Amino acid sequence: MTSRKNNFFLAAGAALLCACAGSSADITKPITGPAASDAGRAYERGVREMKDKNYLEATRFFESVRNNFPYSQFAALADLAIADMAFERDDYAGAASAYQDFVKSHPSHAKADYAAFRVGLSHYEDKSSDWFLLPPSYEKDQTPVRQALEAFQRFVIAYPKSELSTRARDLINDCRERLAAHDKYVAGFYLKRQAWRGAAARLISLADNYGDLDNGRLRTDSLWRAAVAYQNAKDDKLARATMERLVQEAPPGDAHRNWAEQSLRAMPK
Repeated sequence: MTSRKNNFFLAAGAALLCACAGSSADITKPITGPAASDAGRAYERGVREMKDKNYLEATRFFESVRNNFPYSQFAALADLAIADMAFERDDYAGAASAYQDFVKSHPSHAKADYAAFRVGLSHYEDKSSDWFLLPPSYEKDQTPVRQALEAFQRFVIAYPKSELSTRARDLINDCRERLAAHDKYVAGFYLKRQAWRGAAARLISLADNYGDLDNGRLRTDSLWRAAVAYQNAKDDKLARATMERLVQEAPPGDAHRNWAEQSLRAMPK
């Protein structure tokens, strides 16, 4: 663990050096003055430098705390501050890794819930953008969104009383909406190309994982479209099974349920 953390912080320092090319700051330069013998002073100096976005200088002071005062309360805070700097520099992958390392190394720390939440937030901020000149985000890779969803779900289980739990649940809903939109896009892609079985499988998955969205209408709509896809694929067995599930799970009076009931009566036994 220590080796992995040291590798991360060395990489973070190298990235900072590249980002601030031309600066005379040197993160390997020893700390001198009162901060050299006082963990609190060194940490506070690092915080001031971070607020001023002097990330190289901030890293120098935080590294001094970590290396010279590894058992002080400020060492853990320095770890967390370096993770925060990665987040502020939009290095979301590095930030997520650093926050996760903090949670593993300091599970009982007062800031453990903050770090665990920021794992999810780092992945969430790493998602594809919806800039108008680019394709919509639901058409792109959703790996960061899935990672964010998993992290937020772990967070609300581990820290149910955290003041961040409400926001985490809101972001869980947002992630699920985004993943559902992606699955609908993929299903539509298959339908346009008459890849009926692929479309049906994606639609069944959509009903299973996100069927509660839109007050349950997503489930009934997905099952109906999956049943039609199986009909187009000439797979009467799976079409019947999907219709029967639709009848069971859709509320009475639902248009898709009525269609399924009529279709089942018309099918040969």
